[in-house]
Amino acid sequence: MSTTRLLLLGAVRIFQPVHGYLLRRELLSWQVDDWAHVKPGSIYSGLRTLTGRGLLEELSGDPVAYRLTPDGEVEYRRLLVDALRRPEPGDPSRLLAGLCFVTTLPRAEVREALRARDLVLEATVSGVDSSIRDVESSRLAPASTAELFRVTRAWVDGERVWVRDVCARLDAGHYRFAGEQPGPDLPVAGVWPPAVLDTPESA
Repeated sequence: MSTTRLLLLGAVRIFQPVHGYLLRRELLSWQVDDWAHVKPGSIYSGLRTLTGRGLLEELSGDPVAYRLTPDGEVEYRRLLVDALRRPEPGDPSRLLAGLCFVTTLPRAEVREALRARDLVLEATVSGVDSSIRDVESSRLAPASTAELFRVTRAWVDGERVWVRDVCARLDAGHYRFAGEQPGPDLPVAGVWPPAVLDTPESA
């Protein structure tokens, strides 16, 4: 639910005030039904749930439009930072949702969140290596179960490589973040900006 909540709050925040059908069209263009398992019908029910919890406000009209409440802004930011900082073993959807809205935070805060994520991943590697040694020495489970931990280690190693790569891109100036000019990255007439804006020197 936290992935769906982040996606809905983040998308409303970008396009507010926004009608449900426009939000649905936008999110489906991001293919959230594939990588976040958010089904089209659940978008409408999710909007109603978030409104009932005081995170969204309904604006009268036909159709009804939505915008974030102050509590919704707080919850959005909490979910976003948590998605960047805290790995979720076996479920990358929270991170993927967070990456959709990452530029709404300051660049330095994103960098710090990713650094914290890497520290958690580093600790995970140590724990996985210990589990492999235990399986190999105890002989209380089939020897092949060590492969469960080896594939987990490979996933974590791959994510650590990505963290280093994305931090290098952030340091090189990719994307525009909150507080930067021009920024943060938002669509203009339905078109999102490229990762790196053309400059007079590169034109």
